[in-house]
Amino acid sequence: MEKSEYYTAIRDDIIEMVPDGVRRILEVGCGAGFTGRAIKENRKGPIEVTGIEIEAKVAEKAKENIDRVMVGNVETMELPFEKGYFDCIIYGDVLEHLVDPWNILIRHCGFLKKNGYVVMSIPNIAHYRTIKMLCRKEWNYEDRGILDKNHLRFFALNNIKEMLRNADLGIVRIKHKLSGSKSKKILNKMFCGALSDYLTEQYIILARK
Repeated sequence: MEKSEYYTAIRDDIIEMVPDGVRRILEVGCGAGFTGRAIKENRKGPIEVTGIEIEAKVAEKAKENIDRVMVGNVETMELPFEKGYFDCIIYGDVLEHLVDPWNILIRHCGFLKKNGYVVMSIPNIAHYRTIKMLCRKEWNYEDRGILDKNHLRFFALNNIKEMLRNADLGIVRIKHKLSGSKSKKILNKMFCGALSDYLTEQYIILARK
């Protein structure tokens, strides 16, 4: 995915995980706001979407698509909302770019109402290609993907679960975005999904407070 596409893509995989009935959404790393706009357009009832975006030019575009946009670094930003304001917080490929994603999740959950939701997408460092690379005694950063050179933190599934527990969030649903050869996917089906975590390039997770 090119950088421009990263900001303008509509994340259908994220949208699918957003529960019906939410009315106030915070999207951290909202890009140009197209995902938030799609949620507003395709769900019943009024939905308010607030976005946070670090790239000022991209944020200006987002202001055309969602209700409110705050520009800046989410790790140093003070949110001007009362506790429990939001029904749902979205982190689409964001947490791995932060210095302290664990603290951000805990802080933001204070703005999440009781029984509110968090939706996140996060790369899986335990993908089999990364394991193969380590066996070659290599660690090669890439322009995008699991080893994106802009990633500051790396997570496997148990680390994600621990981060969620520490923020008092319980997992409702996990979607595995698989990446691998056709033969490996067939083998995974033969073994009833036993290889899923090693073929998962990205986890899409719905959690609840």
